[in-house]
Amino acid sequence: MKKVLALVLGLVLSIALVGCGTLENTEKDYYAAGNNLAWDTLAEYQMTAIAKNDERVASIKDQLSGVEYLYILEVTLADDAGWGQNFIIDGVNTHLDGNLTIKVIRTPVGDPDTRDFWAQNPESGAIDNLTPDTLFMPEWVETPTESVTVDDVTYTTGTWADPWGNPSALEAGTYYLVFAEFDGSRAMGLIPVE
Repeated sequence: MKKVLALVLGLVLSIALVGCGTLENTEKDYYAAGNNLAWDTLAEYQMTAIAKNDERVASIKDQLSGVEYLYILEVTLADDAGWGQNFIIDGVNTHLDGNLTIKVIRTPVGDPDTRDFWAQNPESGAIDNLTPDTLFMPEWVETPTESVTVDDVTYTTGTWADPWGNPSALEAGTYYLVFAEFDGSRAMGLIPVE
């Protein structure tokens, strides 16, 4: 009986630990980039691999089913760039300050000068939005669309190819920037830091 109990207990602990492992891509590094951070791969903006059950991503855990790699970094985004982006979001003209832009750069491990992609861009493909209440992810298109200017205001659906294509926080604040890679897709989100 003791052997059976020890075996069952060991099995339960093994299953529990599987969900606790850090989801690190041992071949890649990830960096936060943006107008309020840096448009570069600086060490201070290197993201950290975390486990799916990390409490900082508890609010989006249901969206992380099947995640292979999971990275996080706390970022603070202000709203005083002096320039901005205009998007049509849910049918409403919305101005987002340039300092609210945020991207993720992926590089080979230990080689910050060689970029695989600047999510989202042609190399990354479309990026899914984990937190549409806090993050605006421009529409993904293969070919850039033209921006339209009406009454000195530029409107666009957003593309990867111009400043209006940058993912952007919907308002200033301190967030956990989360980047996830799945089999065949990628996603990012901004979770407010409480």
